[in-house]
Amino acid sequence: MAAKSTITVEKVINYIKDKWQIFGVATLVIFVLQLLSTKILLSVLLGIVVTALLPSDTVKKVTKKITKE
Repeated sequence: MAAKSTITVEKVINYIKDKWQIFGVATLVIFVLQLLSTKILLSVLLGIVVTALLPSDTVKKVTKKITKE
């Protein structure tokens, strides 16, 4: 018979400490997928494109008005 090893809190914490990069990447991938599913990332990218297409003097006027308030 094989000896059973029990899972302890220390073993779980040590495993997470050893594999923290994998957990971080998985969390980042899930976050990006959630942004894509809610179309937030798409709207941010479209906002950046529209801002890039606007003449720079228009952007300067708007930023001046925003910073004065």
